[in-house]
Amino acid sequence: MKVEKYIKAKIEREYFFVKGNLPIDSKYFIKRIDESDFYQHDTNVIGKMTWWNYFLNDKVFIKDIILPILDIIDDENFNELGDLPYGLNEAWGFKESFSEYTRKHHHLPSFLSGAVMLNNHNQDLYFPDIGQKLESKPGNFALFSSFLNHRNYRNMTDKTRYGISFNFVYETSILNKKKGEQ
Repeated sequence: MKVEKYIKAKIEREYFFVKGNLPIDSKYFIKRIDESDFYQHDTNVIGKMTWWNYFLNDKVFIKDIILPILDIIDDENFNELGDLPYGLNEAWGFKESFSEYTRKHHHLPSFLSGAVMLNNHNQDLYFPDIGQKLESKPGNFALFSSFLNHRNYRNMTDKTRYGISFNFVYETSILNKKKGEQ
């Protein structure tokens, strides 16, 4: 093999980042997370998390969080590929107690991701690529391009931090059809 050129550089890239607050029943979601059988595999959450699909069929989650988020997606045209169908693929809860944290990571191959905080806590969610943070207060949410790295630092208190994360993906069958047409 002969390598002609190797370049590792950064380029500007369009991204989406929205943050706000949703009027949610945090106690309901915290109770649901505490009732969960926790996922026991290696993830970026160095704490406890529910299974990846835990909230996908939860009507309160859909009504109070996902439907308002879908309105934002539709209003702001976050669908990078135009009119391709997309859907909610994963939605899980997490809880981080003393010394627990989330490692720096992204959510690719999803195209759009989100996080909703469920309680007051000083363990914020940081987006180092864009210099943003999401404060841990009930109902605070961020909706962001899935390639954006994010993390939080170790919980230095005895108070547990709770939240929900979710991902949207393009429908694979549609993407495969589009690739075949080209």
